[in-house]
Amino acid sequence: MTARANVTLEVGDGVAWVRLNRPAALNAYSAALLDDLNDTLDDIEDDPRVRVLVVTGTGRAFSTGGDLKYFRSLLDTRDHDGLLAYIDYSAKTLTRFEELPKPVIAAVNGVTVAGGLELVLCCDLVIASADARIGDGHLKYGVLPGAGGSARLVRKVPANVASRLLLTGELFEPGYLQRHGLIDEVVPPDRLIGTAAAMARRLAELSPLALREVKRVAREAATQSSAIGLKLELGAFTTYVASEDFNEGMTAFTERRAPIYRGR
Repeated sequence: MTARANVTLEVGDGVAWVRLNRPAALNAYSAALLDDLNDTLDDIEDDPRVRVLVVTGTGRAFSTGGDLKYFRSLLDTRDHDGLLAYIDYSAKTLTRFEELPKPVIAAVNGVTVAGGLELVLCCDLVIASADARIGDGHLKYGVLPGAGGSARLVRKVPANVASRLLLTGELFEPGYLQRHGLIDEVVPPDRLIGTAAAMARRLAELSPLALREVKRVAREAATQSSAIGLKLELGAFTTYVASEDFNEGMTAFTERRAPIYRGR
């Protein structure tokens, strides 16, 4: 296990477990935590041992997002440029989860607000503990979303649901958000990690090349016409058809056995 001051990383069986580890501050995004997250993602991105990433929080929160005490200190010194740089750094850090060429699962525990929700929006699959409480919350303290809350939320849920989350600052039970497509599965608190682990293991058994291409094409096609999306699919298939993984999948099907993918 790699234990940085604010983030821990554990890798095993093809799965990287990333835990935000600032529990006393409800895993709020200090500049140091963002640094640790970027260093951790650097470790993961090109590591062939890692096929799937699971991100979760330590303690009673997934994350409450931006560190408002840090906001206050920058405002007190009139360091508006510093505040804007921090917001930009936060946004770019969370976007790395969205752009990671490997599936990312959010195991949402506890309080998940503002930037915590923005991190969830960057994940491919979301499993939530039944006792989690999730919302945007920026406007509750007179803050605007700056790391994708308003930009991504409208692509994930119906417009009226996005408006309710963004405008009211309310925290919701995960069942409500599951009904509207933001959360894939809600489980009892004691089953959260086990359920996320089982899903991660299933994904880790698949071709990492295929996972990467499906994630990329789906993300790029989401903002394009169907015609362009079909061209993206064909382009990905044209490259993938020459891979060892494709051949292994077809061979395993013929031989009626489980495939063993090597990511080549």
